[in-house]
Amino acid sequence: MARILGLDLGSHSVKGVVLEARTKGHATRSFVEVRRAQEGERADTLRAAVTELLGKLPPGHADQVVVALPGPALITHSLSLPFSDGKRIDATLPFEVGSLLPFDISDVVYDYQVVGQKETDGKDKASDLLVGVVRKEELKSLLDLLSELKVDPRIVTHPGLAYQNLLQQAAGLFEGAGEGGVVAVVDIGHERTSVAIGKPGSGVQFARTFAGGGRDLSKALATEFQTSLAEAHHWKEQHGAMASAARGPDAERAAAAFMRGLQPLLRELRPTLKAYTARTRQQVGALVLCGGTARMPGLAEQLSKDLNLPVRVLALPADTSEAIAPAEQPTAAQAYALALRGNASGARAPRFNYRRGELAFKGDFDYVKDKLGLLASFAATLLLLLIAFGVVRNSVLSRREAQVDAALCETTQRILGRCEKDYNRALNMLKGVESPAAALPKMSAVNLLAEVTQKVPQDLPVKFDRIQIDTERVILQGETDSSKQVDTLSNALKNHACFKEVKQGKVERTRDGQKVTFRLDVQVQCPGTEGGES
Repeated sequence: MARILGLDLGSHSVKGVVLEARTKGHATRSFVEVRRAQEGERADTLRAAVTELLGKLPPGHADQVVVALPGPALITHSLSLPFSDGKRIDATLPFEVGSLLPFDISDVVYDYQVVGQKETDGKDKASDLLVGVVRKEELKSLLDLLSELKVDPRIVTHPGLAYQNLLQQAAGLFEGAGEGGVVAVVDIGHERTSVAIGKPGSGVQFARTFAGGGRDLSKALATEFQTSLAEAHHWKEQHGAMASAARGPDAERAAAAFMRGLQPLLRELRPTLKAYTARTRQQVGALVLCGGTARMPGLAEQLSKDLNLPVRVLALPADTSEAIAPAEQPTAAQAYALALRGNASGARAPRFNYRRGELAFKGDFDYVKDKLGLLASFAATLLLLLIAFGVVRNSVLSRREAQVDAALCETTQRILGRCEKDYNRALNMLKGVESPAAALPKMSAVNLLAEVTQKVPQDLPVKFDRIQIDTERVILQGETDSSKQVDTLSNALKNHACFKEVKQGKVERTRDGQKVTFRLDVQVQCPGTEGGES
């Protein structure tokens, strides 16, 4: 059974969820979270955290890996094109995307997902696209870092579109989404927030990412209490609360600081929801929170007051509870959604994948090896079909061969007086001197007359007074305009395979001097005969 590792490369911690694909459905096998060091180079802290995470997973932890692009450098565009044909979209998109970028399109990697279609005045449908763009050097740096750790992700996707399959396959998690059934999944990380808006059961219709998250709350708390960022972050995780969950003077003072730290996120979130409404004419009915920051008590209540919308924290499907504790589920949400993305196939699988062109995934065999059992059964079935085809074909050919032998036997019995089933021997016997067919001439007088007539040039003015034909000789007498035309006729007859020799008799002018009379004596001997006899 194939195992898929959904790997969330967060700025505060890395999370991994291992999903085991089955013939029907899937099972969640394990969840691991490893904190990243807050001091040091980002690449070094990420390398160390991923190495530790992989060490905590079971041996042979995954056959394929799916990641979302980390960091806030991702650019997301929503585009509309007046057609739905995939080839036309692929041909047009480079020009559309290039016009929106401050740098050359050859320096970036991009992909798109069709998030909606609508009827137009013409025959075709207009397509709404979600396009994600990232600098090629950033993607290559990430792949090189993971390659050092023997991790080769099959899919690198958009962090918002990572929730596509969660919305499609686990629609029950979003029941009560409100008007129109539209829900916004808001993943509040440490330094980045991702928003995916769509309908449960259908998928993502709008997505974007922006800087801001739990780090801003820690900074506000550190400023309020004049303490270090590390201490503020630790206190936030242990005691932080907002709205009615904040009890006591220090907690209320901290909640006020958290509200100030929350303002950058709200300044981005409000226009995001309005942009979706303006684009689709649909209202977002509810927010579902996930990410490490979503675990803060009272955050959902506070956001509900600020946005005037129902807000709650995401809970994963019940069958994940053995591997992922309820308190950890908001943190594990993106890693779980990424694992679902790797398990999706066919029409249910989003096409969005930054691994294209020179950066395309090249380890397909590593995943196919777990399908060898299925491939072996297909091969066995094909072999049985080929064997059955061969048996039927041989049976049909045997019957046809028997019918041909019977017909050949009947023919040779009637002509030669004895049955012969060997085709080559029968043919030689029919051609032999003892055969009745041997008495038949190869070339008859009628055949020779037709050949003579065919060989006379159509533009040659000739009149035959006498034509004498037998199987060994042809005599032609007549008149034409000149002796040169007699030569022309003689040469034309010489080109026939059965006319061995053409002799000209005496050529004389007629009494009026306008024409000449001639005689041609033609010896007949066809190839393969002696003396003109067959």
